[in-house]
Amino acid sequence: MKAKMRQPVAEVQRWMAIPLFCAFLVGCASNATRSLAPTGVLYHGFALLDPTAERVVDNAYILVAHGKIAAVGTGEWKGRAPQRAVDMTGHYALPGLIDGHAHITSGPHSIEVIDGANVITIPSVDAITRHNAAVALAFGVTTVRNPGGDPAANARYDAQIRSGAWRGPEALHAGSVIQPPPFGGGAFAYPRSEAAWDAEARRQAEMGMRYFKLYSGLDADELNLGIQAAHRNGLKAIAHLDAISWTQAARLGIDGLEHTLPTSAALLEPEQRATYLAERGADARYLFRWFELADFDGQLIQEMLAELAQRGVVVSTTLGVNELAYNSDRLDSVLPAEDRMYVHPANLEALLSFLPRMTEQDHRQARAVMPKVLELARRLYVAGVPILVGTDGNGGGPAYSRELELHRRAGISQWAVLRLATSDAAEALGIGSRTGRIERGMEADVVFFGSNPLDDLGGLRNLTLILSDGESGTPKEILGTVDLAPPR
Repeated sequence: MKAKMRQPVAEVQRWMAIPLFCAFLVGCASNATRSLAPTGVLYHGFALLDPTAERVVDNAYILVAHGKIAAVGTGEWKGRAPQRAVDMTGHYALPGLIDGHAHITSGPHSIEVIDGANVITIPSVDAITRHNAAVALAFGVTTVRNPGGDPAANARYDAQIRSGAWRGPEALHAGSVIQPPPFGGGAFAYPRSEAAWDAEARRQAEMGMRYFKLYSGLDADELNLGIQAAHRNGLKAIAHLDAISWTQAARLGIDGLEHTLPTSAALLEPEQRATYLAERGADARYLFRWFELADFDGQLIQEMLAELAQRGVVVSTTLGVNELAYNSDRLDSVLPAEDRMYVHPANLEALLSFLPRMTEQDHRQARAVMPKVLELARRLYVAGVPILVGTDGNGGGPAYSRELELHRRAGISQWAVLRLATSDAAEALGIGSRTGRIERGMEADVVFFGSNPLDDLGGLRNLTLILSDGESGTPKEILGTVDLAPPR
C-alpha cells in the first residue's frame, strides 16, 4: 500500500495541473464572455452639428458608457452589441449648452429689516433651486456658471446633483457677492480690512466656490483688494461694475466682467463725459444714456477693447438684460406669458417688482440704443475678447435661445453663436478638456433637437432628449420632477 501511494513527482504534478488548467479555461471563457457582453447605450441616425469644425455629420452615432462618450462615428455601428440602441433619425445633436450667467441657487430678491435697517437680500430656498435646476436642464443646459449666491446653498446644490436627488446641470459657483450695504444676508458679504478680504475669499474657496464676485458699490481700492484676495486663494475674480471702467479693472487683473453695461463715465470722451456726469442721477436712465453718448471708434473704447482682448478678460454679455430693462413697459414683447411659467412664481414676482421704472420717452430712447448694445457685443467678439453667453436668470429656460438670437442679430455668425453656447463657453470656464464637444472621452453632455438650430436658433427650444453625464431624459420627464405654474 505504501509503495502504491508513492507516485512519481511528475505524475502528481500532472494530476494537479488538471484543475488548474480547467480553472484557466473557465477564466478565459469568463473573460471572453465579458468582452462580448453588451455595453453602453447607442444613439444613432441623427445629424451631428459640430460648431468647432462648422460641419454637419449626417447619419451619426455616439456610444455612451459610464457617463462618457465611448465612440463617435457615422453609418452602421459595427462594434459589439450595445445594452440599448436608441434611434434618433430625424433629430439634430449639439454638445450640452452652457449658461455662463445663471443664478441657479437664487430665490427672490426681498427687502428685510435687520437691526432696524432695510437690507436687500436674496435668500436661497431649496424648492426654488430645485425648480431652477430642472428648468435649466430641460432646456438643454448641462453646465452653468452661477455668478454669486449663498455658498452654503451652492454647496448643497452640488451635493443634491451628485446624489441624483435633483435633476440639473453641473454648476461652477461664485459665493457671497462682495457689495456694501444695504445688501446683506448669506448671498452678500462686505469685508472691511485686508485680512477680512483674505478670510472671505478663503472661506468661499474652502466651500468649493470657483469665482469671487465683486459688485458695483466697491471703489477702486476695494476692487483691487478683492482681485488680489481672490487670486491668493485660487479663485477667479469677476465683477459687475459701474463707476469703475472696464479698462481700469482689466489693468487691476480682473478675470471676468458681467453684462454689456460698461457704464463708467471714464469710458466717454471728455465732452460726452461732462454731459453724462451732469445728468446722472439715481434713476435708471444711465442704462441707455451711456450708449447714446459712447463713441465706439474713439480712443477710450478702442483702448478698452484692446486691453480686454490682450488680457483675456471674459465678458458675460447677457444682452437680454438690456432688452428686458428697455422694454419693461411692454413685457410681453420680450417675456411672453407662455414663457413665464418656467420662472418660479416667487422669482417672477420679484423680477417684475425690481424692473426699472422709466417714462414713456425714456423707453423710446432706451429701445433706440439696443442696436448700439448689439454693436458693442459684436465689437467685443471681433476684437477677440472671450464672450460668455448668459441669461442672468435662474438658468436656461426660453431666455437662453433668445439670448443666442440677440448675438446673431449683433452680426455674429450662426456657427459662431453655437460655439459661444458650447465649446467656446467650456474653454472660457476652463472645462474645455472634458465638455463642450461631442468627442470620444468627453463627458456625455449632448442635446437632441427636433429641428435644425442652424436654420433657426429658435429651434433650440424644440428639444427632444437631453444627456447629462450620460443620464438621459426628455424635457417632459425632467420638468415632471417639479411643479410648473400656469402662464399668467
